[in-house]
Amino acid sequence: MTTPDFGNQWHELQLGTVDAEIARLAAICDLRILDPGVIERVIAGDETVCGRSSEKAFRNLAALVKMHYALTEDSMRALGPEESGRILDKIRERLRARYDIGGKN
Repeated sequence: MTTPDFGNQWHELQLGTVDAEIARLAAICDLRILDPGVIERVIAGDETVCGRSSEKAFRNLAALVKMHYALTEDSMRALGPEESGRILDKIRERLRARYDIGGKN
């Protein structure tokens, strides 16, 4: 019998929850968050990247993108870059089934 890896599960839950909300807010703002340059413009506060104006959604989106980076950094320290990458790939795959998040498939 194997012991569940609660560290992996915890990091996947944290990142998955934040990334799902990022995808939802990106849909509200009508932007494809993973297209080249979009995340950088969101972090910079450039609301012109949005296809639809929603100041509150954009403000929350920018904050959550920053949180995503902090959680990813924490995950990489705890699990290593390979395992963190696998978790993020799994999350992106799930989100692509629900949202048009852009980027490469």
